[in-house]
Amino acid sequence: MEFALLILDYDSYYKLEIAGGYCDGKCGVCRKCINNRNIITLIREKNAEFYQKYILDHQTRTAELCKKVSEALSLDEGERRILIQSVLLHDIGKLLIPFNILSKNGPLLPFERRIMEFHPLKGAEWLRERDFPEEIVTIIEAHHERVDGSGYPYGLKGDEIPFLARVLAVCDAFEVMISGRHYKPQRSINEALNELKKEAGRQFDEAIVITFVEMWYNEVKEEKKVVV
Repeated sequence: MEFALLILDYDSYYKLEIAGGYCDGKCGVCRKCINNRNIITLIREKNAEFYQKYILDHQTRTAELCKKVSEALSLDEGERRILIQSVLLHDIGKLLIPFNILSKNGPLLPFERRIMEFHPLKGAEWLRERDFPEEIVTIIEAHHERVDGSGYPYGLKGDEIPFLARVLAVCDAFEVMISGRHYKPQRSINEALNELKKEAGRQFDEAIVITFVEMWYNEVKEEKKVVV
């Protein structure tokens, strides 16, 4: 068995890590998972690669996008750190979703989708129990809300959604599109940017999308100026 752990990294951000361990199934005797509050869940060794690829690595890549966007939005240092910390844990709740639902290749049944939609709440609850700052927990809780009010878990609308959660939503969706998922292929950069623009004002905050797209195009322009 492997363990999904919460660790404090060298840069003072909490991150998720998968580590090897031993579990003989005698949970009533061992109680290792219960007593160590940094252990999120047990993971079967054969499933570890899936979790690493689609949760841990995804969060790291999304954090890199958020770092760039935070500069484009002129966030101050405190806001930037809150955003990055939230991003690095935003899918922690997926570790608490049954693996057969999380890894399903086909369309989810209605009850399976409802279970999946609990992951922001599950992640927020786990972090609150460990006294994480509320400004971080609420971003994680709200990162699947949509500005038109059709998101989850609460159906928040517009400015009801924390600003940094709206930033995370754009970066999260873009990273998923360009990296792909086990149930759908990756998209090109242009396709992903066009999807963001199409959903601006519905799924995403329009001003944040404009900033993100401009940031991306400006970065491409700067790269083209570099002479190798």
